[in-house]
Amino acid sequence: MSDRAVTSSSIAGASGELVQAGVRDRRVRVWRTWWVQAHLYLGLTAGALLVVFGLTGSILVFFQEIDEWLNPALLTVDAPADGQNSYRPISEILAAAEQAAAPGSRITQVYGSTNSERVMAVYMEQPSKAWQRIFVDPYRARVTGVRSYGPDEWVPDHLMDAIFALHYQLFAGMTGVTVAAIAAWLLMLSLATGIIVWWPVNGQWRHAFVIRRPFASFRLLFDLHKTLSLYLCLVIGAVLLSGAYMNWAEPIIWITQLLSPATRGPAQSSPSTDGDDAHPISPQRAVELAAARYPEGRLSSIAMPEDATGVYQVGRQGVPGLSAFWSERIVSVDQYSGAILDVRAPDTRRSAGETFLDWQWPLHSGQAFGMPGRLLVCASGLACPVIYATGFLMWWRKRRGRARRSLAPAS
Repeated sequence: MSDRAVTSSSIAGASGELVQAGVRDRRVRVWRTWWVQAHLYLGLTAGALLVVFGLTGSILVFFQEIDEWLNPALLTVDAPADGQNSYRPISEILAAAEQAAAPGSRITQVYGSTNSERVMAVYMEQPSKAWQRIFVDPYRARVTGVRSYGPDEWVPDHLMDAIFALHYQLFAGMTGVTVAAIAAWLLMLSLATGIIVWWPVNGQWRHAFVIRRPFASFRLLFDLHKTLSLYLCLVIGAVLLSGAYMNWAEPIIWITQLLSPATRGPAQSSPSTDGDDAHPISPQRAVELAAARYPEGRLSSIAMPEDATGVYQVGRQGVPGLSAFWSERIVSVDQYSGAILDVRAPDTRRSAGETFLDWQWPLHSGQAFGMPGRLLVCASGLACPVIYATGFLMWWRKRRGRARRSLAPAS
């Protein structure tokens, strides 16, 4: 083969490679443009709710502390030196709450004190679906106050309750609960598209993690938006996913059980038609049975059976040696026989799915990692308005620039 033929072949091969590279580059640009547009419109539509979720969530991280500071006479008590050892029996605490409740009410939940100077909160539901939170001094079985809520009350009267209602249901009742869950999924999708758009396809990784100088106005907006989202994406993503779970749990539980078949569903009582088992045991008895089997920790909650097959769920927090991240054990007690049906705790999980579901609330509140975790979730929430504002301003400036160019006279 002559030198001329070799040269022509080499040139043809190089030209083919250049053509293929050009096709790949065009394909990358097309896909990148698509992802940028997806990220833009997801951010513009659901991003405003990110601001709402972030700001209210940052406050709610310290819900109890702020509420107690605002209402010390209602929510705090003088504790004896030996703390929970001086609690009155649960039966007396519940009897005091029932006396203060509206006629016909039934107890649905009891939340214990998270420290020795806090009241217990007893949740009472009326036949009309209106409900009350009745606060009881656990050392003296004395009611310190009552908060009442209407069945269709979208905006509660009390400040911290109103902030929670805005965060959880957007002041729109059950419709707002669903909208908030959908918005959380859209925001997670926006976060994913943002990572795709951010990914440095040109290999410039050093510039991908920093705010660059000089601080030109548009570049500063872009870098603030990029770096805040990047460094907090894992926290914001985890909080959004757990929020979607708490607002609309069924799809996530279904997917989790599909991927992790060993994941347990809720325990159920088995009512009997004869003997003593036909009559439910008292909440006091359920607490005693749970404490007899698992005495460690402090009483943190009691969930009453919702129907004939429901169970008592007795929670105890601060269980020593259980987990450095989450030290709660929840014991399910048959409402008829008093049998221990199930125990949910870090040392009884049967699957990765159970671990995933059990972590949702601790991650959402930041409590899984103690005070550092709560502060991190709080800081992430405060960053959400900055992320949204920088993204919105970039879009607005580009839009205004295009409008000006379209109005400029042709030269």
